Amino acid sequence: MARKLKGIAAARGVAIAPIVHFHTTLDHIPTWKVTAEGVDAERARLSGAIATVAKNLTDLQRELAGSLGKHDVRIYDAQLSILHDATFRRDVEAEVGQQQVNLEVALQRVIARYEGVFAAMENPAMRERAADLRDIGRQLVGALLASERQKYTADGIDYLFAADEFLPSDAGILDRAHIRGIVTAHGGKYSHGAILARSLGIPAVVGIEQIMLESATGGMAIVDGDAGLVVLDPSPEELAEYEQRLREQRAVDRRIAEVRFQPSVTPDGTHVHLFANAEGVRDLEALEVDAIAGIGLFRTEFAFMERRQFPSENEQVAMYRRAMEGAKGKPVTFRTLDVGGDKPLGYFRMPEERNPVLGWRGIRLCLDWPDILYTQMRAILRASALGHARILIPMVSARSEVVRCREVLQQLTTDLKATGVPFDPNIELGVMVEVPVLVHVLPDVLPVADFVSVGTNDLVQYLLAVDRDNQRVAKMYDPFHPGVLRVLKQIADAADTAGKSASICGEIAGDHWFTPILVGLGYTELSMAPVFLPRVKLMLRSFTKAECRQLAARAVAMQSTREVRRLVQEEIQPRWVRQLGSNEEARR
Repeated sequence: MARKLKGIAAARGVAIAPIVHFHTTLDHIPTWKVTAEGVDAERARLSGAIATVAKNLTDLQRELAGSLGKHDVRIYDAQLSILHDATFRRDVEAEVGQQQVNLEVALQRVIARYEGVFAAMENPAMRERAADLRDIGRQLVGALLASERQKYTADGIDYLFAADEFLPSDAGILDRAHIRGIVTAHGGKYSHGAILARSLGIPAVVGIEQIMLESATGGMAIVDGDAGLVVLDPSPEELAEYEQRLREQRAVDRRIAEVRFQPSVTPDGTHVHLFANAEGVRDLEALEVDAIAGIGLFRTEFAFMERRQFPSENEQVAMYRRAMEGAKGKPVTFRTLDVGGDKPLGYFRMPEERNPVLGWRGIRLCLDWPDILYTQMRAILRASALGHARILIPMVSARSEVVRCREVLQQLTTDLKATGVPFDPNIELGVMVEVPVLVHVLPDVLPVADFVSVGTNDLVQYLLAVDRDNQRVAKMYDPFHPGVLRVLKQIADAADTAGKSASICGEIAGDHWFTPILVGLGYTELSMAPVFLPRVKLMLRSFTKAECRQLAARAVAMQSTREVRRLVQEEIQPRWVRQLGSNEEARR
């Protein structure tokens, strides 16, 4: 009988194959007491193990360079930096000397302490860096024990990789010719393992704690990386449904190459501007700028989070200029520092808060520390001389916050003019709509803002009172809720009345099943992770603007999420399949 296990969608796509269990931990760690005379010998063993693991990682990085993007290959740079970190080495050596334990045990203890620090962080992306530490520890212990890791194979047949977690070093011993999907008990969508799965094009679902207990090696299973679902022992009907999706997936892949550089336009000529989201300058290196309208969301906080202190104005200018150059004259929307809540800075003391996601974060923090905002805005202005820049303010809840930011911007432009420093005189100031109350006061806010960008990730979880990173309630997080759709329409209508542009920059912008509804609600600017751009562009070619409006009107009038999803299933999905099929016939 079929069983469905819900997890977290980590890498898109569908895979059907027998599931095979792999155990990624070492079975036995030896323990012995180290005398004072033996400490130097353990230090020498550590040096040898570090050299061995560093060579293995460098070799793996070279091996995968052709399969991964430049940015994703640098995941191994992060591991190498941990490996060569002087503090890490001192802590391990101190553990050996002070506790008189052998190196293998010392490594386990130090890494466990480090993991505890990461586990306490609110930011999911930072929490998942603990997996890199575990991976380094496993590799070092393996090198110390001279144990050669076996390649993950299933005797030459296609298989689904099932394990407690998928770590970066596992990518080097995968049988990539036969692996079809990945499913793990632990991990998240921001983990380096998930990032590698996406880059390698392997569908993946993570965070299914019971996967190793409820599945059996050799049993047929389906990994649905779109829905975050694993189906064990699927029925013939379920197999047929997913095999159809696989055929569709292959058709999409063929069509992507054809439309990649074509305009993003509906059949009746309505242009929808597709932008890319970027977490840093490195994301732009692999981006096909000719295929997008610009950078709709540049998350500046990640550059701050990677440092040990606040970057200076000149350091920020250099970063923002690289972003402007990478965009090749197309607009770049820089979101001002959005830390606090789930994105803390290690070098900036934050108060203890019972609910940090609703606390001192985003523009609230920056207005209380105006030097941070002043420096960042000045840096963006200086970089804007290279093209068209836009400034986006996060976590806005009142007109007064926008007015204060506008005053800072005006003061800065006056100062730059007086000193002869070039900048874009047409720079725009926009508000990010993610706090529900802002929706109701948008008519008051829009006269002092130039544009609106809807951050649906937070907006939806605030509207539904659902933590989307909490596995217990994540299934309740559903942007297709009619109440969410009505709020999105209210935002688009308010922006249209004020003559201001409104865009979506949350995850739903990259969900092609959502595309016709968003266009019908009045959004003609969508910003998303680059990987989703081709599918969204394909979907735009399936519905006219009038059809999109009709679909959106019907969805908004519905009374349940189930009804809206049925509308998607019955009206949007068949048209998508027909569009792919008709183009396939044309190819023949």
